[in-house]
Amino acid sequence: MTIHLRPAALLGVGLVSLSAAAEIRDVLKSAEIETQLARTTRDQALHERPNYAIWLKVHSGKPGPPESHPDADDVLWIRRGSGTVTLGERGHAVGAGDVIFIERNVRHQIDPGAGRLEYVVVRVFPTGENLPPRAGFLAPRRMPDLLKKSEIDANQPLHSGRNFTMNYVIYSGRSGPYEAHRGCVDIYLLQVGTGVAHLGGQIVSPTEESPGEIRGTEVTGSRTYNIGPGDLVVIPRHGVHHMKPAAPKLGYLLVKVWAE
Repeated sequence: MTIHLRPAALLGVGLVSLSAAAEIRDVLKSAEIETQLARTTRDQALHERPNYAIWLKVHSGKPGPPESHPDADDVLWIRRGSGTVTLGERGHAVGAGDVIFIERNVRHQIDPGAGRLEYVVVRVFPTGENLPPRAGFLAPRRMPDLLKKSEIDANQPLHSGRNFTMNYVIYSGRSGPYEAHRGCVDIYLLQVGTGVAHLGGQIVSPTEESPGEIRGTEVTGSRTYNIGPGDLVVIPRHGVHHMKPAAPKLGYLLVKVWAE
């Protein structure tokens, strides 16, 4: 497969285009996202797959049109600015670090007031929802419409559905496991702290601890990235990964896309 790089003026080093589809390659740094947002007046695709997509979106100076999506669930991660997100008849005041869940078919509208509201959207499609539930799947849990940044600063499950799950993960005083997942894509939205991400390579002494969940004692031949607040990490199915905090704690929103 041929990899086509977009012009450097338009795309950071963490992004490539594969067969005209946008892709995040391992890590997209916060500074690269800022560069993209500075040039974005509306929407910018960052990563596109049949079962999910990641977009940058901007609203400036006036409300966006009312809309609803019959074929996708949206998770909005506010990066900068403030505004109001109306879901149905209920308005929610939002700011940087907040997370909004817009369930499919819910009519919604985004109002940045007189300013500029910038956010990342993880859009998950229902592809594969008719498949049997995965082994070890969490009990169904619907996340609230709005999670304030102050509410998501501890290890906790946030959402569990047939097409995706979402947790808040914190490593404090310890590193994450050396692992790979056969059944899902992992998307990390970095909230607090700094760390080192080891991506790819081979797991040493791999063991299938539960169906599709591989863990080992270390990893060799990985790609190494320094990560921090505002960064995006995308780990494909079967992708080996390990997170090591470089600060007292490393915290991120973890979106697991299950539908294939």
